[in-house]
Amino acid sequence: MCPPHLGKMRLVVPCRATTCTHLQCFDAALYLQMNEKKPTWTCPVCDKKAPYDNLIIDGLFMEILNSCTDCDEIQFMEDGSWCPMRPRKESQEVCQPARREPPNPAPLGPPCPTRCPPCAWC
Repeated sequence: MCPPHLGKMRLVVPCRATTCTHLQCFDAALYLQMNEKKPTWTCPVCDKKAPYDNLIIDGLFMEILNSCTDCDEIQFMEDGSWCPMRPRKESQEVCQPARREPPNPAPLGPPCPTRCPPCAWC
């Protein structure tokens, strides 16, 4: 989801600035539209300067968005894996963490601590 003051909508093109130290992304199109009207070029997550030339599209978040079309939030685990977050009443089974393939295969981490229905990653 996009940060609340930028729209709180599902991301379409996840981006952030190279000047930012956080992982959270914001939607590139919304950010560009916002700065077209009132050019502040400030990151909506951390308030650091985020000029156009410093914006990058986050490939991992693009993969997550493309693979998890039925949920709007995910949870990152300490080992770098992630799991879709769904409302508790829809939760039926424990899922394994969804993983991006590492350059050198690493052992799988512990099961996802949240309960969610099976998805392409579970």
